[in-house]
Amino acid sequence: MSAQFSPGEYGVMVASYAELLEIRDDPRSAFLSARMDPLISTGRVDRGGLHIFMPMLENGYREAVGERSFRCYLWFLESGKNVRSCVLIDVPESGLSALRRLGQGALEKVVLNLLGELPIETLS
Repeated sequence: MSAQFSPGEYGVMVASYAELLEIRDDPRSAFLSARMDPLISTGRVDRGGLHIFMPMLENGYREAVGERSFRCYLWFLESGKNVRSCVLIDVPESGLSALRRLGQGALEKVVLNLLGELPIETLS
């Protein structure tokens, strides 16, 4: 059963393209529902940028995965574009905990960057 958890438990993390590949190629990821395969195989994900993960829900423990997994927002930089897109991705706990967590200053920059891409009428 899915459960929300404290934002302080994981926070907001960043991942390089190589780290996205590690998560995708982890054999445990094959047992998760929302995977990165289509994004990477179609070439949508920028190889040089950083991509932002924010856990949303705990999927719980799955025997086939051998650990908890989390449904996460993934804001990824589109390849060849100066725009981010958001998708939902399931990530094993070990993959999530291996990512670098952002501090307060970096979080403010992320928020400003993400809001900067929204139409101004959505910010009021």
